[in-house]
Amino acid sequence: MSFKEPARKNIPNIFTMSNLILGMLALFYVLDGRNELSISLVFIAMVLDGLDGKIAVMLKACSELGKQLDSLCDLVSFGVVPAVIIYKTYLYQFGLVGMLFAMLFPLAGAYRLARFNLASPSNSWFMGLPITIAGGALAALSLHSNPSLAWVVPLYTFILAFLMISKIQYPAIKKGQREVSLFTFILFYSGILSFIFFVIFMREAVLYLLMSYIVFGILNKLYLKLKSGKVVVALVGKFVNKSARSEG
Repeated sequence: MSFKEPARKNIPNIFTMSNLILGMLALFYVLDGRNELSISLVFIAMVLDGLDGKIAVMLKACSELGKQLDSLCDLVSFGVVPAVIIYKTYLYQFGLVGMLFAMLFPLAGAYRLARFNLASPSNSWFMGLPITIAGGALAALSLHSNPSLAWVVPLYTFILAFLMISKIQYPAIKKGQREVSLFTFILFYSGILSFIFFVIFMREAVLYLLMSYIVFGILNKLYLKLKSGKVVVALVGKFVNKSARSEG
């Protein structure tokens, strides 16, 4: 076997490990009180996390090792680090309760990653909000430091944690096979370039970009339920039950 073969297979892992390195640097900086730099490093790690899978497919270097390594790195960079950032920015005000909410986030992320690794692969949808998006959205909120937001942050953290372990489907634009449609190709790389643009020039707007993806999954879930008639049937059932109780 030539040297080029193992080197080629390890290129995606280099991107994945770089994600972890940035996550650790972000953790050091937030502990040092340099929150904005820490958040920027999380954003850069998100870009690397978006690219490592595509590079693995392009180089035909997908492996079970890379999959497990990606999950372990993601748990640090997008689970632990954002939780520490949001705790240092807002949740510390709530004492032990704030600590519990901060811990809930990486716990939910760990569960989601474990479930993902055991699930049958899908090239179209993620089940549950990806930890990369959830972690980015949690860290991005710290760029909007506002005392009036303090009481909303525990609920915001809980919702993101819940969405990660939920069965709500989100578009898996990061994933893909060797042959993908032109639309998917353009959508993925346009998303990466747009994200980089926001990180460089409009960091505060990154939160809204990520929230649009998060809200899309929720609205899509509601649409599918409405389409199947489950929501309508449930609402009618509740109305009938209330009417029956009031008449009785």
